[in-house]
Amino acid sequence: MKTWLLKLSFFLVLLVLSCGKNNNVEVEFSKIISTHGSTRATAYIMSNKIITADDKIFVSWLDSLSDVKMTYYDLKTKKWSETVLVGSGVDNHGGPALAMDSKGIFHIIYGAHHGKFQYRRSKKPYDISEWTAIDSVGIYSTYPSLVVDAKDRLHLTYRGGPMPRRLMYQRRDENGVWSEAIELVKAPADTGYTQYGNPIFISPDGVLHVAFHIYDVVPPAGKSVGYLRSRDGGVTWENVKGEKLSLPVTIESPCFIEKGDSLDMRVGNVIVDSDGAPYVPVMHLEKSPRTTLLWRFDGEKWVAKSLLPEIQKYFPEKEITYTTITFDRDGVFYLLCDVQNSGDTTFWGDPSLEVVLLTSCDRGESFRLIPISKPDANIPNWLPSMERPYSLKAIGLPSLIYTHGDRGTTVTDGQATEVIFVKLKKGK
Repeated sequence: MKTWLLKLSFFLVLLVLSCGKNNNVEVEFSKIISTHGSTRATAYIMSNKIITADDKIFVSWLDSLSDVKMTYYDLKTKKWSETVLVGSGVDNHGGPALAMDSKGIFHIIYGAHHGKFQYRRSKKPYDISEWTAIDSVGIYSTYPSLVVDAKDRLHLTYRGGPMPRRLMYQRRDENGVWSEAIELVKAPADTGYTQYGNPIFISPDGVLHVAFHIYDVVPPAGKSVGYLRSRDGGVTWENVKGEKLSLPVTIESPCFIEKGDSLDMRVGNVIVDSDGAPYVPVMHLEKSPRTTLLWRFDGEKWVAKSLLPEIQKYFPEKEITYTTITFDRDGVFYLLCDVQNSGDTTFWGDPSLEVVLLTSCDRGESFRLIPISKPDANIPNWLPSMERPYSLKAIGLPSLIYTHGDRGTTVTDGQATEVIFVKLKKGK
């Protein structure tokens, strides 16, 4: 352990000296905010769960079995609020997607696993104590991802639709009416189980960005990853070069970043930098050791950077798994991820999983690493979630949450986990 700490300190000193002061991020404190977390308390990566507003950090997660909870940390008083029950779902897939409109009203969508999402709205601005149940939305829906535009319209993506499931999109307009569900992506398989990554992001110019992977069971793998965007509020969709796409996009459509029958991929979330260039982290499960490729569109083509060398500078025996990314308003790039022992057969809930943060002041050309979780050889620290923009506004220093606990045996396993909140600060 002492050798590990000395090695880590040495690298941190070198990287701090070689990077700007805005990148000198540290952990201010960690806190267990629940001891009753679901077995997927802080899942999934497509869903934003943290908002900083009104000098408070608002946090949402899933308690066991499927209770959506919220609390906040008051930045002025340095105290936590009481925990509030927003509503309940059906199993450990019921976690929330959180956003806030221009008036400070919270919007939260949660609860379904092949059913209709529940949609609730806070009764008062910047206040989580009372909620109004508005309506339900979605067609056989799971995995909500939610953003708000300049007109306070909600934009929602999810897995749903008829079997085999599709990647779906719906919009809630100014009058409170949900649009018809639009099929954005369809798997090549005609039958059987399908699963998608479906993160949606809205950039300051109002453009909607969606990254996705397609997983089907012919054979079982995530064999393709793609990107599409809309510049007219979700009416029409195009690829990264501005070419209009026919919906739903299929494996033949010109919107894919990676695809191949020998691949097994999972997508993280999608963001754009101040120049409007999209970034998409893609986890490769078929590789040994597993790695994540960070893809960026440079104006002409998608360019990839493997993040495994960045991890193995500090942990030569580790590999990198699930990854989520964001920029802050100062242009600092944050990459929150799981690492685990190389060679372990499983990636989902492996006991060796730990959470680390990579930060960069040069848009991912170089990184410094910050350990986030307290190592536990027997219980995974995993399912990392990081605050990111949910509207056209940039965010400040992001906050983090993750799950400390076993994955459980079924989606209705009632065992409890710990939900860990992490506040960051800028170092001197």
